[in-house]
Amino acid sequence: MRCLVTGGRGFVGQHLMAALSERGHEAISYDLVDGQDVLDPESLERVVLGAKAVFHLAGILGTEETFNNIRRCFDVNVMGTLNLLDICTDYDVPLIVLSLTSKWLSPYMVSKQAANALCQTYAVAYCTPVSVVRGLNAYGPGQHWGAVRKIVPTFIVAALQEKPLRIYGDGNQIVDLIYVSDVAEIMVRLWESGKWGLLLDAGTGVPTRVIDLAQMVIGMCGSQSQIEHELMRLGEPKGAVALADPTDVLRELGYYPGTSLREGLAKTIEWYRECWREAER
Repeated sequence: MRCLVTGGRGFVGQHLMAALSERGHEAISYDLVDGQDVLDPESLERVVLGAKAVFHLAGILGTEETFNNIRRCFDVNVMGTLNLLDICTDYDVPLIVLSLTSKWLSPYMVSKQAANALCQTYAVAYCTPVSVVRGLNAYGPGQHWGAVRKIVPTFIVAALQEKPLRIYGDGNQIVDLIYVSDVAEIMVRLWESGKWGLLLDAGTGVPTRVIDLAQMVIGMCGSQSQIEHELMRLGEPKGAVALADPTDVLRELGYYPGTSLREGLAKTIEWYRECWREAER
């Protein structure tokens, strides 16, 4: 079957497209880096026609970073989702949306909360075949570092370079780390289930303190890096907790993320090591 993936060239998008291809589906990417814009409804409509499912991953990411461009963040994350909701409603095409919600007051989080509410509204009011996967802290091979500061690649790259691992605040914040292939599997299984109007957490439910993660990465990298503390970043509250409840995924899809943190980190660290080897050749 032909499936459309917005943001298909992104981190999670690439793993999702691989998961779809492994199941024998034709995965088509629609991505900003290719000049394709979710704010262009006519272009979106053309690519949605003929698709058996749409997986919506395109968005403006970041916590502190999105304060620099709040309007663009809301345009893409809210209006882009609204465009797809309208098109998928008109053509009765299943829509799976990857999102994230928490009580953090950042443009990213608020825009995603609005998009999630729109999805629920369309499912109830128009019987749109739409469900939302609320991904927690996905990590794994292929995740970029730099422009948007993601915790796992930032820590690994610093450790491999013997540089300090910088932590916001005291490091007692709680994160829920889920291997990227498990996120992709949840999204595909949700589409295959044909269950709509759901909001499911893609996470393990296992709490990890940020400072413990930093120490684990240093140890697994065999690094001599030290931990340094910074002021809390804009948009993240002190003592933040981002923890999934995997109960609904287990009940609705019969699935629980099977990659342990140590196993996933080992694969991810090796991928970054290989990146350095390639760069040195």
